[in-house]
This record gives sequence, structure tokens and C-alpha cells, in this order.
Amino acid sequence: MPCAKLHPAMTPSDFEAYRHQAVHKLMDLNEECERKFRTGHWARWNYDLDAATLTFSEAGVPHVIARIQAIGSTSNASKTWLWAWANESLPSKVTVNVQEVRKFGRDQGVTQLTESTLPDDEYLGWAMTAIAADIIGAKGAYRCPSEHGFLYVVFTDVWTVDGTIEISGPNHTIECDTHGSGEVTYVCEHLALNPRREWFGDSPAPSKPYPDAWCSECERVYQEQGAWNDANSDRISIKLLCHRCYSSMRAQATVVS
Repeated sequence: MPCAKLHPAMTPSDFEAYRHQAVHKLMDLNEECERKFRTGHWARWNYDLDAATLTFSEAGVPHVIARIQAIGSTSNASKTWLWAWANESLPSKVTVNVQEVRKFGRDQGVTQLTESTLPDDEYLGWAMTAIAADIIGAKGAYRCPSEHGFLYVVFTDVWTVDGTIEISGPNHTIECDTHGSGEVTYVCEHLALNPRREWFGDSPAPSKPYPDAWCSECERVYQEQGAWNDANSDRISIKLLCHRCYSSMRAQATVVS
């Protein structure tokens, strides 16, 4: 049972105790994610907020996928925390669950969970994320850096690309707004934006009907090394598609290599 349920009405001291407990609980969850998925050791991560996923990859090869919800962000300039439910730049698909945190704050009279922004310090982002993870029932969390600050997300599901499930979640599937649940496929962001161009990668085969694909621009990057590796993988941006979107887009290609 989440520890949030232990507090029918919170005093300030109750909230501080709950915050402390939630932080340690999240630390345990993240240690479990690291043990099972090595979430802190992959060469690259890439989030797709429209798909509500975070992909961990190495040498251009995706290895672990987390279904995510955004919790909030910190700003280096303003030194503030902004709850995701108040951030209009985030897609609604990735902020649905954080509304539970706001409601919990209202029910308990905890203003830190209901005010859209808070003064930031070096601990606040993780503390608010830990509380959100507990209320939502998340499997772990991650802090994504940017030039302006950090975006904090929690994992609602985590799985390996080869389908080995360690924490409850779909077997390498993605929820598509158009087609519903489907198999995860990977293309470069250029093909996702404009599929009417040349596609590069392996040819579809019965054993692999939806091979990873990239455009001519990314192919030039690929040919510099003759493979996707640590030297060039940070120069390609991966987009996750359901297999039906992949097939529809690939059918529009002008040339398929």
C-alpha cells in the first residue's frame, strides 16, 4: 500500500515525514531499475513526449523502454520548480497521471502539491518526484537534463526491447493514438516527419518485418563509421512508431534501400 494512504489529513510535520519516506522509497525503486535495466549506464537516452516513452540505447541500438509520465521541471534561470500539470508546453498524454498528485494535495491541504511553481533547491525536484511516484504507483524515475534545467519523469512501466519483462508492462508494445496497442518500431525523426523519401536499413524479413530505418541524411552519418556506435549514435534522433504507422509510412517511401 502506498505510504500516501497512511495520512488521512496532513500537518506540516506529517508532510515532511511523508516526503522523507517517499524519497527513500524512490531510491529503492531506482536501485531496482538500475539492477534490472542498467538505466544509469546506457550511452544514450531519448524521450518521446508525444508517445510518452523514454528509450535507453547504445551504439544506436535501443535496449530498454519506459512508459513515462512527466512530473515537473526545474529552471536554471528562475531557480523554480514547475509542476507538469501547469506546463502548457507538455503533451496531455504525458501529464495525465500527475493530476492525481494535485488532487492529493488538495485533499490533504498540502500547498506544495497544488501551487504551480515552487522555489527550487538542489533537493526539491527529486523530493516532489518521489512523492508523485508514490501517489501514482510508479516503478522508478529519471531526471532528463537540458540546457535550461531538468525534466523529471516517472516510469509507469519498464521493459527490455527483446521483450524480457522485469517490471510489469507490455511486451515491447506502444500505445498509438491512431491504432491503439501495437508493436514498437524505430525510425529516425526525419522519416517520421516526412516518410516520402528514401529509407535505409535492413530489408523487411519474416523474422524482422519492421527493421530499424533511417533517411539519407542519417545514412551519411552511418557510413562515416559503417555502423551505429558510440561515435555517431548521438547524431540520430529516434522516433518510436507502432507497427501499423511504420507500415503506412514505409509504403510512402520514394526509394527503399
